[in-house]
Amino acid sequence: MTSLILSIASLVVAVVAVVISLSQVRLTKRDSQRAKPNIALKSLFTDNLAHGGERARAVCVTLNNTGREDTEVASIWIYSGRTMLNGTHNRLGVDEAGPALPCRIGGHSQLYWTIDASNIEAEASEVTVVIELGHGETVSQQVKKR
Repeated sequence: MTSLILSIASLVVAVVAVVISLSQVRLTKRDSQRAKPNIALKSLFTDNLAHGGERARAVCVTLNNTGREDTEVASIWIYSGRTMLNGTHNRLGVDEAGPALPCRIGGHSQLYWTIDASNIEAEASEVTVVIELGHGETVSQQVKKR
């Protein structure tokens, strides 16, 4: 009878050890995913941005890094049917329109850019925003005009 109780106790301890081991592997994987940069892109394309007392056509871009590691924002590209804009050279009101590119985005932080879209054809109803990041990732979003 004693050997049966010891066998059951050994089995319970072994099962608990396996469960703890599997949960540690899972937690380690989840923690490594949280550590790397996790970039979310939000954009707005409008003809009615108030700028210097006038209305301007612009693409407003927000990057949100919810990861712990920082990364580089290498470039911003904006495509429409017949136009390709380089966000590095087309910031609207250079001083207040976001940092010059390339730049770093830290962990748990946001960056904003306002890109002058006056060169985009007037009939364009949608643009595609593409951002190239330093760690090899590219994020993009199609944005309808508001």
